[in-house]
Amino acid sequence: MPDDLMVYLVAAGGALLGATASGLAGFAFAATTLGLYAHFLPHAAISPLIVAASLAVQLILMPMIWRRLDWGAALPFLAGGVCGVPFGAALLSVLSADTFRHLAGALLVIYAGSVLVTGRLPSLRVESRLADAAVGFGGGVLGGFAGLSGVLPTIWCSLRRWPKDRQRSVFQLFNTAMHVVTLSTYAVQGRLTAEVGGLFLAALPGIGLGAWLGFNLYRRIDDKAFARVLLILLGVSGIGLLVPLLPEILG
Repeated sequence: MPDDLMVYLVAAGGALLGATASGLAGFAFAATTLGLYAHFLPHAAISPLIVAASLAVQLILMPMIWRRLDWGAALPFLAGGVCGVPFGAALLSVLSADTFRHLAGALLVIYAGSVLVTGRLPSLRVESRLADAAVGFGGGVLGGFAGLSGVLPTIWCSLRRWPKDRQRSVFQLFNTAMHVVTLSTYAVQGRLTAEVGGLFLAALPGIGLGAWLGFNLYRRIDDKAFARVLLILLGVSGIGLLVPLLPEILG
């Protein structure tokens, strides 16, 4: 099989997996696809493709949950996140994204695994818009740096035991805004190349189908099942981030 065809097939297949996860949980496109894309796709195209595809998923899903959106809960996260994205994008030229992804992956696996093993999710009784904004800022930094904007808000909202629709509302609005800001930053930096455009077009069918599949699964589960899905996806996300490092660990 020609190398170019393999690259496009990987872009499409990864998009189907990532869009299904994102359609179900409201996040996880980046972490679900990152390990796969890192092995087959051109390095410079990975982050722009993931951000563009993630944004496409959020835009497809937005009309489906429009009436459930809680703007009041999401605004502090949005304010902090918009400020954080430029810092994260600037770090791309300073720090190693691979090292960061490995560290983030290990922390996610430890967090999700410990909660799943103990069967008990810690609970935070914090009602602070400033704390929400700080979490949003951290998410913005992670989004601009590695396309991982949804991880911190996901963990934060889960710990506060919000109903699934309120959590999903925050994820949806936050990730959409972060992807718009990040993609705009990439455009200014000249990262949105013709190569990225071609891979995005190849991924579009998987994006559409995955978003539809994931959201239909979301509508069928209750709050308790949603919390467990989030934990599983956080763990899978962590493993996905560690995949490029596994040969070194096992070897």
